[in-house]
Amino acid sequence: MNINLESEMYKRVEKNLTLKNIKINKQVALRAIETVNSKTPLTVAMIKEVMKLGKV
Repeated sequence: MNINLESEMYKRVEKNLTLKNIKINKQVALRAIETVNSKTPLTVAMIKEVMKLGKV
Protein backbone atom coordinates (compact mmCIF):
# COMPACT_ATOMS: atom_id res chain seq x y z
CA MET A 1 0.00 0.00 0.00
CA ASN A 2 1.45 3.34 -1.07
CA ILE A 3 1.18 6.45 1.04
CA ASN A 4 0.11 9.83 -0.37
CA LEU A 5 -0.91 13.20 1.05
CA GLU A 6 -4.53 12.06 1.24
CA SER A 7 -3.94 8.66 2.85
CA GLU A 8 -5.14 7.97 6.37
CA MET A 9 -1.62 7.00 7.46
CA TYR A 10 -0.12 10.31 6.33
CA LYS A 11 -2.94 12.31 7.91
CA ARG A 12 -2.33 10.52 11.22
CA VAL A 13 1.37 11.39 11.14
CA GLU A 14 0.60 14.99 10.17
CA LYS A 15 -1.88 15.28 13.06
CA ASN A 16 0.69 13.91 15.52
CA LEU A 17 3.26 16.43 14.30
CA THR A 18 0.72 19.23 14.63
CA LEU A 19 0.06 18.20 18.24
CA LYS A 20 3.78 18.68 18.86
CA ASN A 21 3.68 22.10 17.14
CA ILE A 22 5.64 20.86 14.13
CA LYS A 23 4.46 21.97 10.69
CA ILE A 24 5.92 19.93 7.84
CA ASN A 25 6.69 21.54 4.51
CA LYS A 26 4.69 19.97 1.64
CA GLN A 27 7.85 19.42 -0.43
CA VAL A 28 9.52 17.61 2.49
CA ALA A 29 6.38 15.54 3.04
CA LEU A 30 6.35 14.49 -0.61
CA ARG A 31 10.04 13.49 -0.46
CA ALA A 32 9.42 11.49 2.72
CA ILE A 33 6.40 9.78 1.14
CA GLU A 34 8.43 8.96 -1.96
CA THR A 35 11.18 7.48 0.22
CA VAL A 36 8.74 5.37 2.23
CA ASN A 37 6.94 4.19 -0.91
CA SER A 38 10.26 3.11 -2.41
CA LYS A 39 10.80 0.90 0.67
CA THR A 40 13.92 2.88 1.62
CA PRO A 41 14.10 3.09 5.41
CA LEU A 42 14.04 6.56 6.94
CA THR A 43 17.01 6.99 9.22
CA VAL A 44 17.58 9.32 12.12
CA ALA A 45 20.37 10.95 10.10
CA MET A 46 17.98 11.71 7.22
CA ILE A 47 15.44 13.28 9.57
CA LYS A 48 18.09 15.34 11.39
CA GLU A 49 19.43 16.63 8.08
CA VAL A 50 16.00 17.81 6.96
CA MET A 51 15.38 19.50 10.29
CA LYS A 52 18.85 21.09 10.23
CA LEU A 53 18.11 22.61 6.83
CA GLY A 54 14.97 24.15 8.29
CA LYS A 55 12.60 22.49 5.85
CA VAL A 56 10.22 21.21 8.49
